[in-house]
Amino acid sequence: MDSREVAVAESGRGPLLGSVILALIAGVLLPIVALIQISLLVPTLMLGGILAAHLGAKAGWVPVGALAVAAGVSAGLLMGGTVAVVLIVASLAPSVMVVFGATGKRPFFEQMNAGVIAFGGGLLAAMLIAYATFGSGMVAKFMDVLRAEYNRMPDAALQPMVDAVNAMLPAAGGVRGLSMTVTDFRGQLSGVLDLMQQTYAQVMPGALLSGAILSGVLSVLWANWTMARRGMATNESFVGMSGWFMPAHLTLGALGLWAVGLILMLSGSANGPTVYMTIAQAVGAAFAVQALCALDRRMLRADRPLSRRRLLIGLLCVAALLMRSLGSALAYVGAASALFGSHGALRRWTQNRPKDPPNDDNPDD
Repeated sequence: MDSREVAVAESGRGPLLGSVILALIAGVLLPIVALIQISLLVPTLMLGGILAAHLGAKAGWVPVGALAVAAGVSAGLLMGGTVAVVLIVASLAPSVMVVFGATGKRPFFEQMNAGVIAFGGGLLAAMLIAYATFGSGMVAKFMDVLRAEYNRMPDAALQPMVDAVNAMLPAAGGVRGLSMTVTDFRGQLSGVLDLMQQTYAQVMPGALLSGAILSGVLSVLWANWTMARRGMATNESFVGMSGWFMPAHLTLGALGLWAVGLILMLSGSANGPTVYMTIAQAVGAAFAVQALCALDRRMLRADRPLSRRRLLIGLLCVAALLMRSLGSALAYVGAASALFGSHGALRRWTQNRPKDPPNDDNPDD
């Protein structure tokens, strides 16, 4: 081995070791983070798969395997073997296709389509496994797991939340001097979880589906950005967000699907609200991405620095996940951009529309 090969090998050991350590830590925490995401009823990002795509593009398959093993063992010990399998199938398995696409330098939008399909397919497979194990009581089983995790929390972990509630009681019209104890808080929390079970049954499918769509987009973006940072991407294999445009057929299809869901809900169907909320969240996630891309293009045209663009997009992403109103606003902006923007569906339709035929009665035509 010559000196240059030795230098390359030495330079690769640091990223590999650091990636493995990060993978092990993230894998242990992944089940807890997933549980928190689901309990918040926000788009449930498959964070393990997104991180695995980055680690695979950065350091190869070893940290991806370490992440899968750590997550499987952690989930198995905390929640049981079935939950571990569901977590790996939904979150980690789809990242394999993303890593293959990024390292193989496939055309970027082919990778994007494959990544979204992979995460959607992983979610479907995981739900089928969960249904085969738990039957129609999947939501009830999840709520039982959630109750068990909260009951397992020590009083010291709940005390800050109790102190915050006690601090807000006078401002909310509570009796001054009357305070809540940890025991009272546990009892009220249990009642809240009982009331939330019906809401979960309606909202959770949409939170999972929209999370899978966003996870496919983010994993492909991060993996190829990582390859670009290593100088191993091409102009075809990596396209920044400013170069993303929602295809016209996808725009019209998403709006049509949303309209079908709305009609189904207004028809009074028993499952209408659940179907509509699932479709609305999935369509909203796609249009929110379009809105962020349009914003990035505007900032690029205004010569904003790349670091500022990344910071603003990142902050908006986090805020939209936590604030439903902001996520809805982004979805409306994205829908308008996808319809009326420079590459919008209606703009393309009018540009490609055949011109009126010449009038034979007018010789000047």
